[in-house]
Amino acid sequence: MHQNVTPIDRQRAALIGNVDLFRELAEQSSDVLMLVSGSGCVAYVSPAVTAMLAYAPGELVGRHVLRFVSSDDAVRMRQLWARVRFGESRETREVSVECRVRNQRNDWQWLEARVRWLPGDGTNAARWIASLREVSGRRQLEQRLIAEKVRAQATLRAITDGVITVGSGGSVDYINPAAERILGWPADKALGQTVEKVFPLAQSSREMPDNSSLAAMAAWFHSMAERPVSVRRREDGDVLLQLAVASVADSDGQPQGLVLTFRDIAQTAGIVRELSFRSSHDALTGLLNREEFTSRLRRCLSEVAAGAGEHVLVVIDLDQFRLVNEACGHAAGDALLRDVAAVLASAAGESDPVARLGGDEFGLLMRDCSMGEAIVRTRYMAAAIERIRFTWGDRQFATTASIGLAPVQRGSGNHDAVIQAADAACFAAHERGGNRVNVYSPSDAELIRRQDELQWLPRLQTALEVGDFQLLAHDIVPSATGVPDNRNVEVLIALLSASGKLIAPGEFLPIARRYGLMVRIDRWVLQQVADWLRWRRASDRIAPELVAVNLSGSSLCDPEFRAFAEQQMRALVDPRVLCLEITDGEAITDFDAVGAFMERARLLGCRFALDDFGSGLSSFAYLRRLPVDYVKIDGQFVRDATRDGVSLAMVDAIHKMAQVLGLKTIAENVENEATLKRMREIGVDYCQGYFFGMPQPLLGLP
Repeated sequence: MHQNVTPIDRQRAALIGNVDLFRELAEQSSDVLMLVSGSGCVAYVSPAVTAMLAYAPGELVGRHVLRFVSSDDAVRMRQLWARVRFGESRETREVSVECRVRNQRNDWQWLEARVRWLPGDGTNAARWIASLREVSGRRQLEQRLIAEKVRAQATLRAITDGVITVGSGGSVDYINPAAERILGWPADKALGQTVEKVFPLAQSSREMPDNSSLAAMAAWFHSMAERPVSVRRREDGDVLLQLAVASVADSDGQPQGLVLTFRDIAQTAGIVRELSFRSSHDALTGLLNREEFTSRLRRCLSEVAAGAGEHVLVVIDLDQFRLVNEACGHAAGDALLRDVAAVLASAAGESDPVARLGGDEFGLLMRDCSMGEAIVRTRYMAAAIERIRFTWGDRQFATTASIGLAPVQRGSGNHDAVIQAADAACFAAHERGGNRVNVYSPSDAELIRRQDELQWLPRLQTALEVGDFQLLAHDIVPSATGVPDNRNVEVLIALLSASGKLIAPGEFLPIARRYGLMVRIDRWVLQQVADWLRWRRASDRIAPELVAVNLSGSSLCDPEFRAFAEQQMRALVDPRVLCLEITDGEAITDFDAVGAFMERARLLGCRFALDDFGSGLSSFAYLRRLPVDYVKIDGQFVRDATRDGVSLAMVDAIHKMAQVLGLKTIAENVENEATLKRMREIGVDYCQGYFFGMPQPLLGLP
């Protein structure tokens, strides 16, 4: 009886001899070697398949090889193998292909298969011989590189900086959209052009080196990048750019190309000039501000000490300004201040600094001027102010001024002494009825000193002793929500009057600062806030996320106060809630000691904010030298941001600078929804102002 023999049995029998020979070689190889019948069934697979795919060899023998290959790759492999199998040339009968194979754990792996077709020869049946190698790691790396390239290209397309890459021959081989826009060169026109043609400097004392010398070209561009450069656009004029250059080298350090990165700084340069102007000028009147005026007075006193000249300091204070403000509002008061500023500017000499010192107080430094001449000039000035006859609506106001003069000469003392003398003379002129010019005398200083002491010093000292101060909390609101939640607050101080009304800090803190009480006041406030935080903790109340406390420069420069502040921080369960605000207007005389204190406090978790940023040039010095976490943008910029493009640009520039430094921003004086919306558009992190509500007692917070 003969057993039926199928074609598969005959094919398998024909392969047996070859399998035995094949096995000896295959079992010595780390690659997986396979012998596959012409129909695609596995006749043999080497033991290395277990380490690679977790299959035992017996699990694969007899099964079709494409059963384990992904469907997408299987279609491609069938087509490829058909071309190999029926190819006319022997050289075309071997192919290398990558495919995804499902392992025994049901995961996909990438394998590289080198497959050769061996036609039947009468003795042996036709078959496939394949060697398999794991390439998953390589494929993943390739995918990551592709993804990185895609991300890099997307980034280059999205950024606002221009980017040009230059090949070894000195020609442009890439230009991003920002560079196209800045230079006026579309990519299809720029690629292949020399970099000198696409990026021509408008003015340069040194010619660009020969394009064949890439190292010399890199050195030349680096020298040009030391300062802003003017570059000719393709068609319409020049553009001012800030340039950065990077060389691309091979593994041996040989230059292979350049990357030029640049940005249009024309607008930024304008903002810097405007910021410089604003830092030294009053935003309302355009006159110098107090800080710049004081600086010029100091320089003048230095000249006097060296024996140069005789000068006069003039302080002007309006007599009826409060009446105008109360009767017609702040807009009328602002208009009057601008009118007076125009009169003073026209009356000042060409080299005479004139400034708004604050409120309705102005200052004028008459250089190279005797006291007699100054008296004559200031009387004309007083008459000019009186002729203003300010009108607002249907109301008219008489405008007069009290003017005080003090000599600036050898023996006048430092700038504080000169300013105090002119202030005293002005105060005396006002006390004697106003609308007069008064030259400083010691009796004037005694009058103003006695008035201040009688009115303020005992009240402030008593308040410190019996606790007549009251602490208020004002919300710092996340811009994204615009909703106050009492989680982030600034602590403000007010003085309780005899009638029970609260006196704003602007009325008494300048007096406290002048008479050296700020360290005691700051110590009292910090102690109260620390006690309040410990009380909330003990009573299981919700812990605030941030409590900001203002500190004066004199307190930060006082070693005993710094030691006291550290002691209070260490006594808190979570010092991270505490944020100490440093006011721009407060002078810091020992940056090293203050900076070291701040670093120690930050290690404890305490944070720091720079208040009123942008109000003076010291803002930048403080930002550069002190480790702060928040920048509070000065309210004069924020308040005007919805109607003044320059103020808006200032806020935007300060926020972007803070972002670069990794700092959070807080906008002060947000007083309406339009301002909140604008701050949100810029990206300012937090807002603060009366739009979110009035300050409330600290002890009343829920």
